[in-house]
Amino acid sequence: MREGTRTALLVKERVDEGIVKQVIAATEEASPDNRIRAGLEAAIEVAETDPVAARSALLELRADHRRLAQLEVWLGGSPDRATFGLGAAIQLLDTELSSQVPDLQSLVPELLRWLEGGW
Repeated sequence: MREGTRTALLVKERVDEGIVKQVIAATEEASPDNRIRAGLEAAIEVAETDPVAARSALLELRADHRRLAQLEVWLGGSPDRATFGLGAAIQLLDTELSSQVPDLQSLVPELLRWLEGGW
């Protein structure tokens, strides 16, 4: 499912809804205490298939204020903390995806700390 150098992460310069559905399904199958981890791991699994496309998809997400607002609500807690935590996680992912050999798995503990509000 490649088009040029991009995988199915992006469709017509937008994040592929099929990918979004995969991540949502992973969170729905997880226990409430593990839903953020499950969603993160599902997203990382997809991102590792093509880091360049994943970084493009992440940049698309940064510009999608509606989807960011939905993610912030889903993360729960204080709106300001959710916004800041999500922003920090996006920055960490962007930095790692721009490296020569991205290792997203190594970021899981730090990403969870930001996304779960444990900072």
